[in-house]
Amino acid sequence: MKFFRVSLHLLLSCLLVLICASGVFASILTTKHNLSVSGPGTITATTENRVCIFCHTPHHATSVTPLWSRKNSNAIYDLYASSSLVAQPGQPTGGSRLCLSCHDGTIAIGMLDGLVEPIAMTGGITTMPIGSTNLETDLSNDHPISFAYTSTLAAQKGELLDPALLPQEIRLEDGNMLQCTSCHDPHDDPHGMFLVMSNAGSALCISCHDKTGWALGSHATDPAVSVDACLSCHQSHGAPGAKHLLQSSVEEANCLANCHNSVGVGIDIQTDSNKFYSHPVNLATGVHDITENPLTMSKHVECSDCHNPHQVSSQGAPLASPPDVNGRLTGVKGISSTGAVLTESTYEYEICFGCHAENAFYGNQLPTRLIQEQNERLRFDSANPSFHPVTAVGKNLNVPSLRPEYTEASQIYCTDCHGSDSSTRAGGIGADGPHGSIYPHILIARYEQDIYPLTYSVSNYDLCFRCHDPDALFNPMISTFHNGHRLHVQMKGVSCSVCHDPHGVPVTRGATVSANAHLINFDSRFVDPSTAVYDSVTGSCTVSCHQMNPRSH
Repeated sequence: MKFFRVSLHLLLSCLLVLICASGVFASILTTKHNLSVSGPGTITATTENRVCIFCHTPHHATSVTPLWSRKNSNAIYDLYASSSLVAQPGQPTGGSRLCLSCHDGTIAIGMLDGLVEPIAMTGGITTMPIGSTNLETDLSNDHPISFAYTSTLAAQKGELLDPALLPQEIRLEDGNMLQCTSCHDPHDDPHGMFLVMSNAGSALCISCHDKTGWALGSHATDPAVSVDACLSCHQSHGAPGAKHLLQSSVEEANCLANCHNSVGVGIDIQTDSNKFYSHPVNLATGVHDITENPLTMSKHVECSDCHNPHQVSSQGAPLASPPDVNGRLTGVKGISSTGAVLTESTYEYEICFGCHAENAFYGNQLPTRLIQEQNERLRFDSANPSFHPVTAVGKNLNVPSLRPEYTEASQIYCTDCHGSDSSTRAGGIGADGPHGSIYPHILIARYEQDIYPLTYSVSNYDLCFRCHDPDALFNPMISTFHNGHRLHVQMKGVSCSVCHDPHGVPVTRGATVSANAHLINFDSRFVDPSTAVYDSVTGSCTVSCHQMNPRSH
Protein backbone atom coordinates (compact mmCIF):
# COMPACT_ATOMS: atom_id res chain seq x y z
CA MET A 1 0.00 0.00 0.00
CA LYS A 2 2.89 2.30 0.88
CA PHE A 3 4.51 1.42 -2.45
CA PHE A 4 1.27 2.32 -4.24
CA ARG A 5 1.14 5.76 -2.58
CA VAL A 6 4.78 6.46 -3.47
CA SER A 7 4.21 5.33 -7.04
CA LEU A 8 1.12 7.51 -7.30
CA HIS A 9 3.03 10.53 -6.02
CA LEU A 10 5.81 9.87 -8.49
CA LEU A 11 3.27 9.57 -11.28
CA LEU A 12 1.61 12.84 -10.33
CA SER A 13 4.98 14.55 -10.06
CA CYS A 14 5.94 13.31 -13.50
CA LEU A 15 2.62 14.40 -14.94
CA LEU A 16 3.00 17.90 -13.49
CA VAL A 17 6.54 18.16 -14.86
CA LEU A 18 5.33 16.99 -18.24
CA ILE A 19 2.48 19.49 -18.18
CA CYS A 20 4.79 22.37 -17.36
CA ALA A 21 7.33 21.26 -19.99
CA SER A 22 4.84 20.39 -22.71
CA GLY A 23 4.34 22.42 -25.84
CA VAL A 24 0.96 23.53 -24.49
CA PHE A 25 2.35 25.28 -21.42
CA ALA A 26 6.07 25.61 -22.15
CA SER A 27 5.64 29.27 -23.08
CA ILE A 28 4.74 30.11 -19.48
CA LEU A 29 8.50 30.23 -18.91
CA THR A 30 8.67 33.47 -20.90
CA THR A 31 5.62 35.11 -19.32
CA LYS A 32 5.11 37.17 -16.19
CA HIS A 33 3.41 34.16 -14.61
CA ASN A 34 6.87 32.59 -14.31
CA LEU A 35 7.49 33.89 -10.80
CA SER A 36 10.66 31.86 -10.27
CA VAL A 37 14.12 33.39 -10.28
CA SER A 38 14.21 32.81 -14.04
CA GLY A 39 11.03 34.81 -14.70
CA PRO A 40 11.15 37.78 -17.13
CA GLY A 41 8.75 39.98 -15.14
CA THR A 42 9.31 42.52 -12.39
CA ILE A 43 7.89 40.18 -9.75
CA THR A 44 10.16 37.16 -9.21
CA ALA A 45 11.35 35.00 -6.33
CA THR A 46 14.71 35.57 -4.68
CA THR A 47 15.74 31.91 -4.63
CA GLU A 48 12.84 29.68 -5.74
CA ASN A 49 13.63 28.13 -9.13
CA ARG A 50 10.51 26.01 -9.55
CA VAL A 51 7.98 27.53 -11.97
CA CYS A 52 4.69 25.72 -11.48
CA ILE A 53 4.92 25.66 -7.67
CA PHE A 54 3.35 29.12 -7.30
CA CYS A 55 0.00 27.70 -8.43
CA HIS A 56 0.32 23.91 -8.51
CA THR A 57 1.98 21.17 -6.49
CA PRO A 58 2.24 17.42 -7.07
CA HIS A 59 2.03 16.66 -3.35
CA HIS A 60 -0.19 17.82 -0.52
CA ALA A 61 -2.30 19.94 -2.84
CA THR A 62 -5.43 21.67 -1.57
CA SER A 63 -8.84 20.25 -2.31
CA VAL A 64 -9.08 22.61 -5.27
CA THR A 65 -8.26 21.22 -8.69
CA PRO A 66 -6.00 21.14 -10.57
CA LEU A 67 -3.49 20.29 -7.79
CA TRP A 68 -3.80 23.78 -6.38
CA SER A 69 -0.98 24.94 -4.09
CA ARG A 70 -2.09 28.41 -3.02
CA LYS A 71 -4.18 29.68 -0.19
CA ASN A 72 -7.40 31.21 -1.46
CA SER A 73 -8.77 34.54 -0.37
CA ASN A 74 -11.73 34.73 1.96
CA ALA A 75 -12.55 38.23 0.72
CA ILE A 76 -16.10 39.33 -0.03
CA TYR A 77 -16.09 41.19 -3.33
CA ASP A 78 -18.10 44.17 -4.57
CA LEU A 79 -19.67 42.95 -7.81
CA TYR A 80 -20.31 44.61 -11.15
CA ALA A 81 -23.83 46.00 -11.54
CA SER A 82 -25.71 48.12 -14.05
CA SER A 83 -29.34 48.74 -14.93
CA SER A 84 -28.91 46.85 -18.22
CA LEU A 85 -27.28 43.78 -16.66
CA VAL A 86 -29.36 40.62 -17.11
CA ALA A 87 -26.76 38.07 -15.98
CA GLN A 88 -26.51 37.42 -12.26
CA PRO A 89 -22.85 37.40 -11.21
CA GLY A 90 -22.19 35.94 -7.77
CA GLN A 91 -19.17 35.91 -5.54
CA PRO A 92 -16.23 34.61 -7.62
CA THR A 93 -16.05 30.84 -7.99
CA GLY A 94 -13.92 28.27 -9.78
CA GLY A 95 -11.03 29.51 -11.85
CA SER A 96 -11.86 33.14 -11.07
CA ARG A 97 -11.40 32.56 -7.36
CA LEU A 98 -8.01 30.98 -8.09
CA CYS A 99 -6.91 33.97 -10.18
CA LEU A 100 -7.97 36.36 -7.44
CA SER A 101 -5.81 34.56 -4.90
CA CYS A 102 -3.03 36.69 -6.39
CA HIS A 103 -4.89 39.42 -8.23
CA ASP A 104 -7.04 40.79 -5.41
CA GLY A 105 -3.94 41.82 -3.46
CA THR A 106 -5.07 40.28 -0.14
CA ILE A 107 -2.69 37.29 -0.01
CA ALA A 108 1.07 37.27 -0.47
CA ILE A 109 2.11 36.11 -3.92
CA GLY A 110 4.41 33.48 -2.43
CA MET A 111 1.96 32.29 0.23
CA LEU A 112 1.50 28.60 -0.55
CA ASP A 113 -0.72 26.24 1.38
CA GLY A 114 1.19 24.65 4.25
CA LEU A 115 3.90 27.32 4.42
CA VAL A 116 4.29 29.41 7.55
CA GLU A 117 5.98 32.23 5.66
CA PRO A 118 5.56 33.08 1.97
CA ILE A 119 8.28 32.51 -0.59
CA ALA A 120 10.44 35.64 -0.60
CA MET A 121 10.11 37.87 -3.68
CA THR A 122 12.63 40.38 -4.99
CA GLY A 123 12.40 43.94 -3.78
CA GLY A 124 10.52 42.86 -0.68
CA ILE A 125 7.27 42.52 -2.66
CA THR A 126 4.63 40.53 -0.84
CA THR A 127 1.15 41.07 -2.27
CA MET A 128 0.35 42.17 -5.82
CA PRO A 129 1.49 45.82 -6.16
CA ILE A 130 -1.14 48.48 -6.67
CA GLY A 131 -1.79 48.85 -10.38
CA SER A 132 -3.75 47.43 -13.27
CA THR A 133 -3.01 43.82 -12.31
CA ASN A 134 -4.28 44.27 -8.75
CA LEU A 135 -8.06 44.17 -9.08
CA GLU A 136 -8.48 44.50 -5.30
CA THR A 137 -11.78 43.35 -3.81
CA ASP A 138 -13.82 45.93 -5.71
CA LEU A 139 -14.92 44.17 -8.88
CA SER A 140 -17.69 46.68 -9.62
CA ASN A 141 -15.52 48.24 -12.33
CA ASP A 142 -14.43 44.94 -13.88
CA HIS A 143 -16.10 42.72 -16.46
CA PRO A 144 -18.59 40.48 -14.62
CA ILE A 145 -17.51 36.89 -13.92
CA SER A 146 -18.83 33.72 -12.30
CA PHE A 147 -22.22 33.69 -13.97
CA ALA A 148 -23.99 31.15 -16.14
CA TYR A 149 -23.62 32.10 -19.81
CA THR A 150 -26.48 30.12 -21.34
CA SER A 151 -28.68 30.22 -24.42
CA THR A 152 -31.49 31.48 -22.19
CA LEU A 153 -29.35 34.41 -21.03
CA ALA A 154 -28.32 35.24 -24.60
CA ALA A 155 -31.95 35.27 -25.74
CA GLN A 156 -33.12 37.28 -22.73
CA LYS A 157 -30.33 39.83 -22.88
CA GLY A 158 -30.16 40.29 -26.62
CA GLU A 159 -26.95 41.39 -28.30
CA LEU A 160 -25.15 38.36 -26.83
CA LEU A 161 -24.01 35.51 -29.05
CA ASP A 162 -25.46 32.11 -28.23
CA PRO A 163 -22.78 30.20 -26.27
CA ALA A 164 -22.96 27.33 -28.79
CA LEU A 165 -21.52 29.74 -31.37
CA LEU A 166 -18.55 30.96 -29.34
CA PRO A 167 -15.10 30.36 -30.87
CA GLN A 168 -13.24 27.38 -29.42
CA GLU A 169 -10.68 29.65 -27.75
CA ILE A 170 -13.36 30.92 -25.33
CA ARG A 171 -14.01 28.19 -22.80
CA LEU A 172 -16.87 28.20 -20.33
CA GLU A 173 -16.03 26.47 -17.08
CA ASP A 174 -18.14 23.37 -16.43
CA GLY A 175 -19.77 24.01 -19.79
CA ASN A 176 -21.61 27.21 -18.91
CA MET A 177 -19.79 29.41 -16.36
CA LEU A 178 -18.02 32.49 -17.61
CA GLN A 179 -14.84 32.95 -15.60
CA CYS A 180 -11.56 34.83 -15.87
CA THR A 181 -10.21 31.85 -17.81
CA SER A 182 -12.83 32.37 -20.53
CA CYS A 183 -10.84 35.38 -21.73
CA HIS A 184 -7.44 34.75 -20.16
CA ASP A 185 -5.13 31.74 -20.48
CA PRO A 186 -2.80 31.86 -17.46
CA HIS A 187 -0.25 29.52 -19.10
CA ASP A 188 0.29 31.24 -22.44
CA ASP A 189 0.58 34.85 -23.58
CA PRO A 190 1.01 35.14 -27.36
CA HIS A 191 -1.61 37.93 -27.63
CA GLY A 192 -0.68 40.01 -24.58
CA MET A 193 -2.60 40.26 -21.28
CA PHE A 194 -2.78 36.44 -21.35
CA LEU A 195 -5.76 36.72 -23.72
CA VAL A 196 -7.03 33.49 -25.24
CA MET A 197 -7.15 35.11 -28.68
CA SER A 198 -6.14 38.35 -30.35
CA ASN A 199 -8.35 41.30 -29.50
CA ALA A 200 -7.32 43.31 -32.55
CA GLY A 201 -10.38 45.18 -33.70
CA SER A 202 -12.03 43.93 -30.49
CA ALA A 203 -12.29 40.43 -31.95
CA LEU A 204 -12.44 38.89 -28.47
CA CYS A 205 -15.11 41.33 -27.28
CA ILE A 206 -17.41 40.78 -30.24
CA SER A 207 -17.03 37.02 -29.95
CA CYS A 208 -19.60 37.31 -27.15
CA HIS A 209 -21.08 40.79 -27.59
CA ASP A 210 -23.16 40.89 -30.76
CA LYS A 211 -24.11 44.57 -30.75
CA THR A 212 -26.84 45.56 -33.21
CA GLY A 213 -25.43 47.52 -36.15
CA TRP A 214 -21.87 47.39 -34.85
CA ALA A 215 -20.28 45.69 -37.87
CA LEU A 216 -21.37 48.49 -40.24
CA GLY A 217 -20.98 51.35 -37.75
CA SER A 218 -18.30 54.02 -37.90
CA HIS A 219 -16.60 52.90 -34.70
CA ALA A 220 -16.05 49.46 -36.20
CA THR A 221 -15.12 50.49 -39.74
CA ASP A 222 -13.22 53.77 -39.40
CA PRO A 223 -9.50 52.91 -39.82
CA ALA A 224 -8.41 55.19 -36.99
CA VAL A 225 -10.96 53.91 -34.49
CA SER A 226 -11.37 50.27 -35.47
CA VAL A 227 -7.93 49.30 -34.17
CA ASP A 228 -9.05 49.72 -30.55
CA ALA A 229 -12.78 49.53 -31.39
CA CYS A 230 -14.58 48.67 -28.13
CA LEU A 231 -11.54 49.65 -26.07
CA SER A 232 -11.74 53.18 -27.44
CA CYS A 233 -14.58 53.71 -24.98
CA HIS A 234 -14.59 50.70 -22.65
CA GLN A 235 -12.08 49.21 -20.22
CA SER A 236 -12.38 45.59 -19.14
CA HIS A 237 -10.71 46.01 -15.74
CA GLY A 238 -10.56 48.98 -13.39
CA ALA A 239 -12.83 51.12 -15.55
CA PRO A 240 -13.31 54.67 -14.16
CA GLY A 241 -16.91 54.61 -15.42
CA ALA A 242 -17.89 51.46 -13.57
CA LYS A 243 -21.53 51.21 -14.65
CA HIS A 244 -20.76 50.37 -18.27
CA LEU A 245 -17.00 49.90 -17.95
CA LEU A 246 -16.37 53.27 -19.58
CA GLN A 247 -12.95 54.85 -19.98
CA SER A 248 -14.13 57.93 -18.09
CA SER A 249 -16.47 58.35 -15.14
CA VAL A 250 -17.79 61.52 -16.82
CA GLU A 251 -20.14 60.33 -19.57
CA GLU A 252 -19.42 62.96 -22.20
CA ALA A 253 -15.66 62.71 -21.65
CA ASN A 254 -15.72 59.26 -23.25
CA CYS A 255 -16.66 61.02 -26.49
CA LEU A 256 -15.17 64.49 -26.18
CA ALA A 257 -11.94 63.95 -24.25
CA ASN A 258 -11.04 60.70 -25.98
CA CYS A 259 -11.86 61.44 -29.59
CA HIS A 260 -14.24 64.23 -30.59
CA ASN A 261 -12.08 67.24 -29.80
CA SER A 262 -9.73 69.47 -31.72
CA VAL A 263 -6.88 66.94 -31.51
CA GLY A 264 -8.69 63.58 -31.57
CA VAL A 265 -9.37 61.41 -34.58
CA GLY A 266 -13.10 62.18 -34.55
CA ILE A 267 -14.78 65.32 -35.82
CA ASP A 268 -14.53 68.13 -33.27
CA ILE A 269 -17.67 68.34 -31.12
CA GLN A 270 -16.05 69.68 -27.97
CA THR A 271 -15.47 73.14 -29.42
CA ASP A 272 -19.17 73.51 -30.24
CA SER A 273 -20.27 72.11 -26.88
CA ASN A 274 -18.24 74.84 -25.16
CA LYS A 275 -20.10 77.62 -26.96
CA PHE A 276 -22.44 79.82 -24.92
CA TYR A 277 -25.56 78.34 -26.53
CA SER A 278 -25.24 74.57 -26.50
CA HIS A 279 -26.71 71.30 -25.35
CA PRO A 280 -25.17 71.30 -21.85
CA VAL A 281 -23.58 67.84 -21.85
CA ASN A 282 -21.06 69.09 -19.28
CA LEU A 283 -23.75 70.10 -16.79
CA ALA A 284 -24.66 66.74 -15.22
CA THR A 285 -22.72 63.58 -14.39
CA GLY A 286 -24.10 60.18 -13.53
CA VAL A 287 -27.70 61.10 -14.36
CA HIS A 288 -28.12 59.41 -17.72
CA ASP A 289 -29.09 55.75 -17.74
CA ILE A 290 -29.37 53.50 -20.77
CA THR A 291 -32.74 52.13 -19.60
CA GLU A 292 -34.34 55.49 -18.77
CA ASN A 293 -37.82 56.40 -19.97
CA PRO A 294 -37.87 59.69 -21.93
CA LEU A 295 -41.24 60.53 -20.36
CA THR A 296 -40.03 60.29 -16.78
CA MET A 297 -36.25 60.83 -16.84
CA SER A 298 -34.72 63.71 -14.91
CA LYS A 299 -33.46 66.74 -16.79
CA HIS A 300 -30.10 66.15 -18.45
CA VAL A 301 -28.50 65.68 -21.82
CA GLU A 302 -25.59 63.43 -22.76
CA CYS A 303 -24.09 62.45 -26.10
CA SER A 304 -25.84 59.08 -25.94
CA ASP A 305 -29.26 60.74 -25.70
CA CYS A 306 -28.93 61.55 -29.40
CA HIS A 307 -26.30 59.08 -30.60
CA ASN A 308 -26.02 55.32 -30.27
CA PRO A 309 -22.24 54.72 -30.21
CA HIS A 310 -22.62 51.11 -31.35
CA GLN A 311 -24.73 51.95 -34.41
CA VAL A 312 -23.63 55.45 -35.38
CA SER A 313 -22.52 55.57 -39.00
CA SER A 314 -22.00 57.97 -41.88
CA GLN A 315 -24.33 60.94 -41.86
CA GLY A 316 -25.57 60.02 -45.32
CA ALA A 317 -25.99 56.31 -44.63
CA PRO A 318 -28.70 55.42 -45.16
CA LEU A 319 -29.40 58.38 -47.39
CA ALA A 320 -31.80 60.40 -45.32
CA SER A 321 -34.44 62.89 -46.34
CA PRO A 322 -36.63 64.88 -43.96
CA PRO A 323 -37.83 63.76 -41.55
CA ASP A 324 -35.94 60.40 -41.64
CA VAL A 325 -33.03 59.90 -39.25
CA ASN A 326 -29.58 59.82 -40.79
CA GLY A 327 -26.75 57.47 -39.91
CA ARG A 328 -25.52 59.64 -37.05
CA LEU A 329 -28.85 59.18 -35.26
CA THR A 330 -29.51 55.50 -35.91
CA GLY A 331 -30.71 53.35 -33.02
CA VAL A 332 -31.74 56.14 -30.62
CA LYS A 333 -34.80 56.29 -28.36
CA GLY A 334 -37.46 58.89 -28.91
CA ILE A 335 -41.06 60.05 -28.58
CA SER A 336 -43.46 59.76 -31.51
CA SER A 337 -45.70 62.56 -32.74
CA THR A 338 -48.51 60.89 -30.77
CA GLY A 339 -46.51 60.77 -27.54
CA ALA A 340 -45.53 57.08 -27.58
CA VAL A 341 -42.13 55.96 -26.28
CA LEU A 342 -39.99 54.50 -29.08
CA THR A 343 -37.05 52.16 -28.51
CA GLU A 344 -35.66 53.30 -31.86
CA SER A 345 -36.58 56.52 -33.62
CA THR A 346 -37.49 56.56 -37.29
CA TYR A 347 -37.65 60.33 -37.66
CA GLU A 348 -35.21 62.93 -36.40
CA TYR A 349 -37.87 64.97 -34.60
CA GLU A 350 -38.71 61.91 -32.45
CA ILE A 351 -35.25 62.11 -30.92
CA CYS A 352 -35.76 65.82 -30.21
CA PHE A 353 -39.14 65.10 -28.64
CA GLY A 354 -37.36 62.78 -26.21
CA CYS A 355 -36.41 65.89 -24.23
CA HIS A 356 -38.52 68.65 -25.73
CA ALA A 357 -42.03 67.17 -25.60
CA GLU A 358 -43.75 66.01 -22.41
CA ASN A 359 -40.54 66.50 -20.44
CA ALA A 360 -40.18 70.01 -21.87
CA PHE A 361 -36.54 70.58 -20.93
CA TYR A 362 -36.03 74.23 -21.79
CA GLY A 363 -34.30 77.38 -20.58
CA ASN A 364 -35.45 80.92 -19.88
CA GLN A 365 -34.89 82.43 -23.31
CA LEU A 366 -38.19 81.65 -25.00
CA PRO A 367 -40.37 84.67 -25.90
CA THR A 368 -43.82 84.75 -24.30
CA ARG A 369 -46.69 84.59 -26.75
CA LEU A 370 -50.46 84.93 -26.78
CA ILE A 371 -50.68 81.16 -26.93
CA GLN A 372 -47.88 79.68 -24.87
CA GLU A 373 -46.73 76.07 -25.07
CA GLN A 374 -43.37 74.47 -24.22
CA ASN A 375 -44.23 70.96 -25.44
CA GLU A 376 -42.72 70.91 -28.93
CA ARG A 377 -44.68 67.83 -29.90
CA LEU A 378 -47.87 69.85 -29.51
CA ARG A 379 -46.43 72.86 -31.31
CA PHE A 380 -45.62 70.72 -34.36
CA ASP A 381 -48.88 68.77 -34.23
CA SER A 382 -50.22 68.32 -37.76
CA ALA A 383 -53.72 69.07 -36.43
CA ASN A 384 -52.65 72.65 -35.69
CA PRO A 385 -53.89 75.48 -37.92
CA SER A 386 -50.26 76.17 -38.83
CA PHE A 387 -46.81 74.70 -38.17
CA HIS A 388 -43.44 74.54 -39.82
CA PRO A 389 -43.37 71.27 -41.83
CA VAL A 390 -41.31 69.09 -39.51
CA THR A 391 -43.68 66.26 -38.54
CA ALA A 392 -45.81 66.60 -41.69
CA VAL A 393 -46.25 68.65 -44.84
CA GLY A 394 -47.47 72.16 -44.02
CA LYS A 395 -51.08 73.35 -44.28
CA ASN A 396 -50.39 76.34 -46.54
CA LEU A 397 -50.63 75.33 -50.19
CA ASN A 398 -49.39 78.70 -51.43
CA VAL A 399 -46.02 79.89 -50.08
CA PRO A 400 -44.56 82.03 -52.89
CA SER A 401 -41.62 83.17 -50.75
CA LEU A 402 -39.94 79.75 -50.79
CA ARG A 403 -36.57 79.39 -52.45
CA PRO A 404 -36.49 77.12 -55.53
CA GLU A 405 -35.14 74.10 -53.64
CA TYR A 406 -38.30 73.99 -51.52
CA THR A 407 -41.97 73.54 -52.33
CA GLU A 408 -45.18 73.47 -50.33
CA ALA A 409 -44.75 69.67 -50.21
CA SER A 410 -41.32 69.86 -48.59
CA GLN A 411 -40.54 68.79 -45.04
CA ILE A 412 -37.62 69.98 -42.98
CA TYR A 413 -35.48 68.77 -40.10
CA CYS A 414 -35.26 70.35 -36.67
CA THR A 415 -31.55 70.58 -37.47
CA ASP A 416 -32.22 72.70 -40.54
CA CYS A 417 -32.67 75.54 -38.05
CA HIS A 418 -30.96 74.27 -34.88
CA GLY A 419 -27.30 73.48 -35.34
CA SER A 420 -23.76 74.74 -35.13
CA ASP A 421 -23.03 78.06 -36.80
CA SER A 422 -19.73 76.53 -38.00
CA SER A 423 -21.25 73.31 -39.37
CA THR A 424 -21.16 72.20 -42.98
CA ARG A 425 -24.86 73.05 -43.22
CA ALA A 426 -23.99 76.60 -42.20
CA GLY A 427 -21.22 76.73 -44.79
CA GLY A 428 -18.39 75.85 -42.41
CA ILE A 429 -16.33 72.71 -41.86
CA GLY A 430 -17.57 71.65 -38.42
CA ALA A 431 -19.95 68.93 -37.35
CA ASP A 432 -23.62 69.19 -38.23
CA GLY A 433 -26.15 68.97 -35.45
CA PRO A 434 -27.28 71.06 -32.47
CA HIS A 435 -24.10 70.74 -30.39
CA GLY A 436 -23.50 74.44 -29.91
CA SER A 437 -23.77 77.81 -31.61
CA ILE A 438 -22.97 81.48 -31.10
CA TYR A 439 -26.66 82.19 -31.68
CA PRO A 440 -29.45 81.82 -29.09
CA HIS A 441 -31.49 78.59 -29.09
CA ILE A 442 -28.55 76.83 -30.79
CA LEU A 443 -29.63 78.31 -34.11
CA ILE A 444 -27.60 77.64 -37.20
CA ALA A 445 -27.80 81.28 -38.30
CA ARG A 446 -28.77 84.69 -36.96
CA TYR A 447 -32.41 85.32 -36.05
CA GLU A 448 -33.16 88.56 -34.22
CA GLN A 449 -36.24 88.41 -32.01
CA ASP A 450 -35.59 90.39 -28.84
CA ILE A 451 -35.53 93.99 -30.12
CA TYR A 452 -38.35 96.18 -31.41
CA PRO A 453 -38.14 98.33 -33.41
CA LEU A 454 -35.10 96.87 -35.17
CA THR A 455 -33.39 98.53 -38.11
CA TYR A 456 -33.66 96.12 -41.02
CA SER A 457 -30.68 94.15 -42.27
CA VAL A 458 -30.67 90.95 -44.29
CA SER A 459 -28.20 89.47 -41.83
CA ASN A 460 -30.69 89.92 -38.97
CA TYR A 461 -32.80 87.16 -40.48
CA ASP A 462 -30.21 84.87 -42.07
CA LEU A 463 -32.04 81.92 -40.56
CA CYS A 464 -35.34 82.75 -42.24
CA PHE A 465 -33.68 83.47 -45.55
CA ARG A 466 -32.15 79.99 -45.71
CA CYS A 467 -35.58 78.85 -46.94
CA HIS A 468 -37.41 82.08 -47.76
CA ASP A 469 -36.34 84.48 -50.52
CA PRO A 470 -36.16 88.08 -49.22
CA ASP A 471 -36.85 89.42 -52.69
CA ALA A 472 -40.10 87.50 -52.85
CA LEU A 473 -41.05 89.03 -49.50
CA PHE A 474 -39.84 92.61 -49.84
CA ASN A 475 -39.27 93.55 -53.49
CA PRO A 476 -42.41 95.45 -54.57
CA MET A 477 -41.71 94.55 -58.19
CA ILE A 478 -42.09 90.79 -57.66
CA SER A 479 -43.65 90.31 -54.23
CA THR A 480 -47.19 88.94 -54.06
CA PHE A 481 -47.53 89.86 -50.39
CA HIS A 482 -48.95 93.33 -51.11
CA ASN A 483 -45.89 94.83 -49.42
CA GLY A 484 -47.16 93.82 -46.00
CA HIS A 485 -43.86 92.24 -45.09
CA ARG A 486 -41.86 95.13 -46.51
CA LEU A 487 -43.92 97.62 -44.52
CA HIS A 488 -43.55 95.75 -41.25
CA VAL A 489 -40.01 94.36 -41.40
CA GLN A 490 -38.12 96.88 -43.53
CA MET A 491 -39.97 100.12 -42.83
CA LYS A 492 -41.34 99.68 -39.29
CA GLY A 493 -38.58 97.50 -37.88
CA VAL A 494 -40.90 94.68 -36.81
CA SER A 495 -38.93 91.44 -36.56
CA CYS A 496 -40.35 88.24 -38.03
CA SER A 497 -40.71 86.84 -34.52
CA VAL A 498 -43.04 89.59 -33.30
CA CYS A 499 -45.85 88.13 -35.41
CA HIS A 500 -44.77 84.60 -36.31
CA ASP A 501 -44.26 81.67 -33.97
CA PRO A 502 -41.53 79.65 -35.74
CA HIS A 503 -42.56 76.18 -34.54
CA GLY A 504 -46.35 76.17 -34.61
CA VAL A 505 -49.46 77.23 -32.74
CA PRO A 506 -51.09 74.34 -30.85
CA VAL A 507 -54.75 73.63 -31.32
CA THR A 508 -54.75 72.07 -27.85
CA ARG A 509 -54.19 75.58 -26.46
CA GLY A 510 -57.02 77.10 -28.42
CA ALA A 511 -55.41 77.97 -31.74
CA THR A 512 -57.87 78.49 -34.60
CA VAL A 513 -57.61 78.62 -38.37
CA SER A 514 -58.68 82.25 -38.52
CA ALA A 515 -56.59 83.59 -35.63
CA ASN A 516 -53.47 81.50 -36.02
CA ALA A 517 -52.98 80.76 -39.70
CA HIS A 518 -49.56 81.49 -41.19
CA LEU A 519 -47.87 80.87 -37.80
CA ILE A 520 -49.39 84.03 -36.36
CA ASN A 521 -48.91 84.03 -32.59
CA PHE A 522 -47.87 87.47 -31.35
CA ASP A 523 -44.93 88.06 -29.03
CA SER A 524 -46.62 89.53 -25.95
CA ARG A 525 -43.51 91.52 -25.05
CA PHE A 526 -44.22 93.83 -27.98
CA VAL A 527 -47.94 93.31 -28.65
CA ASP A 528 -50.58 93.85 -25.97
CA PRO A 529 -52.17 90.41 -25.55
CA SER A 530 -55.42 91.86 -24.22
CA THR A 531 -56.23 93.65 -27.48
CA ALA A 532 -54.40 91.67 -30.16
CA VAL A 533 -56.70 90.09 -32.77
CA TYR A 534 -55.77 88.56 -36.10
CA ASP A 535 -58.31 87.25 -38.59
CA SER A 536 -57.00 85.54 -41.70
CA VAL A 537 -60.51 85.13 -43.11
CA THR A 538 -61.43 88.83 -43.11
CA GLY A 539 -57.82 89.87 -43.65
CA SER A 540 -57.67 92.18 -40.64
CA CYS A 541 -55.25 92.70 -37.77
CA THR A 542 -55.71 94.61 -34.53
CA VAL A 543 -52.59 95.13 -32.42
CA SER A 544 -51.24 97.71 -29.98
CA CYS A 545 -48.46 98.77 -32.34
CA HIS A 546 -51.00 100.05 -34.90
CA GLN A 547 -52.15 103.66 -34.57
CA MET A 548 -55.44 102.77 -36.24
CA ASN A 549 -57.25 99.47 -35.69
CA PRO A 550 -58.21 97.23 -37.24
CA ARG A 551 -55.90 97.27 -40.23
CA SER A 552 -56.81 95.24 -43.27
CA HIS A 553 -54.38 93.37 -45.47
